[in-house]
Amino acid sequence: MRHAALGHQPATGRPALLAIAHGSRDPRHAAALRRLLDAVQRARPGLLAELAFLDLCAPSVTDAFARLAASGAEGVAVVPLFLSHGYHVGHDIPALTEQAQRALIHAATRAHARAHTPAPSLNTPSLTVAAPIGPDPLLMDAIERRLAEQGVHTTDPTLNLAVASATSATASELINTLRQQGAAHIAVAAYFLAPGLLYDRARADALAAGVPIAAPLTTPDDEPPAELVRLVLERYAQASVRRPALAAA
Repeated sequence: MRHAALGHQPATGRPALLAIAHGSRDPRHAAALRRLLDAVQRARPGLLAELAFLDLCAPSVTDAFARLAASGAEGVAVVPLFLSHGYHVGHDIPALTEQAQRALIHAATRAHARAHTPAPSLNTPSLTVAAPIGPDPLLMDAIERRLAEQGVHTTDPTLNLAVASATSATASELINTLRQQGAAHIAVAAYFLAPGLLYDRARADALAAGVPIAAPLTTPDDEPPAELVRLVLERYAQASVRRPALAAA
């Protein structure tokens, strides 16, 4: 994607992270991801960071990007908090981040036009979109940590894992299939980034079947796995390294 500055100059301030998640009507979703971002900032002191959502939660991508720019961000590395590639990652996030950059420029230009003053050369942060956080081996390590919190260890040769996600069979169906195949010890590894309706359904199925289920990767009530924090920072670093210079439209 091309990042246009419309003739304005790049900023000369601090690097920044813009983490973008899907959003949910469930307030636990945003609270859990804010806790993740807090942990990321503690691991990287001085890092400017904002969390934005595509839908259903605030702030929007445009508002979060504007706050980073106002805080003196030089280049913004966008990290999609998604567990797989898909339309949101491939289309929505690039489109919304470019829209946010243009909105910042246009808002400043309009403000100076209303004041009948010439617009100064604006400091506009560059934007680079990283790969989503999943799939990645570190996510599997984080899920194993969540399972261990339930007393489940994946090195147990008698254990059969059922993985519940938004696109797989339900946890109940997976558990029944494994039992029909003769599995005696089953645990559910939940491939969910944060709490919400889908995780609640999987948890209810697992508990009804008497099967332990791991917590989602982030929750509002405890610290995120260290592996997840490391993964976000790795994606941030990868995007920062290849951050492009701004080009005139």
